[in-house]
Amino acid sequence: MVTLTPTRPPTGRRRRRRARLAPPPLASLGGLPFFAFMAVFLIIPIGANLVQTFRSGGAWSLGPLRKVFTPQYLSAFVETFNLSVLTAFVGGVLGLGLAWALATIERPVWLRTFTMSFSSLASQSGGVTLAYAFIAMLGTQGLLTRFAPGLMEDFSLVSFWGVAVVYLYFQVPLMAVLTLPAFSALKSAWREAAMSLGATRWQYVRDVVAPILWPPVVGSLLVLFANAFAAYATAYALAGGGLNLVPILIGFFISGNVLLEPSFAAALVTVMMVFIIGAMGLRILLERRSSAWLDP
Repeated sequence: MVTLTPTRPPTGRRRRRRARLAPPPLASLGGLPFFAFMAVFLIIPIGANLVQTFRSGGAWSLGPLRKVFTPQYLSAFVETFNLSVLTAFVGGVLGLGLAWALATIERPVWLRTFTMSFSSLASQSGGVTLAYAFIAMLGTQGLLTRFAPGLMEDFSLVSFWGVAVVYLYFQVPLMAVLTLPAFSALKSAWREAAMSLGATRWQYVRDVVAPILWPPVVGSLLVLFANAFAAYATAYALAGGGLNLVPILIGFFISGNVLLEPSFAAALVTVMMVFIIGAMGLRILLERRSSAWLDP
């Protein structure tokens, strides 16, 4: 007669040991190209930039980082910050209205589809192509400038306000693309429940919609801020050295158009990364706050 002895279930430590010894699932191998791409084009360059920040003349030094905080270069951060905040706020307000319209409009269907397609395309537009398009329209010899010279008399694309107008071309649709999923996730049952309890439309927006939507909306504004803060090609093609922006300075010190100082350029990049990483980190925290309500 064979006696069957029940086996004791594995403890937590034993289960963890088996999990470590088990081969990785085949499906996870599909992520290896992505992680390799991230390592080669993001993690390793960031590490190299941090090392270069603290190297000057072949020795370790804090000189390049101290130079960033001199008044001459702090003014570039101030102007870049002001440009980013301005375009993020104006683009956010206009893009928020566009997202609300796309989420509530039902007819005509073609208009909604066309607007969504154009917003997705325009939100990724930028660089030299966009700059030259605005130069052809609003530049010194642009089409609108020649046909309406009095209208464009006090406007210049190479100024702070000119670059801000060009940035709005991609900031507004980017805000719409980022916030449209949040608007679409609002359930009609919430509005019906509020109305059945006697709430007005304004009370529904104030007490239900606003508390749920403000985290993704503020998070999207942070994305717009980071997007404008790091933009280089558009501003350089428009203003060149006529505008004191951090990305343009970085390009000058790397290419040697003014003075070749790779360590100082790396220090500028490091401080700029602090702004961008801080904005993205805050956005992640805000997304976690609203995910419980907006996730399907």
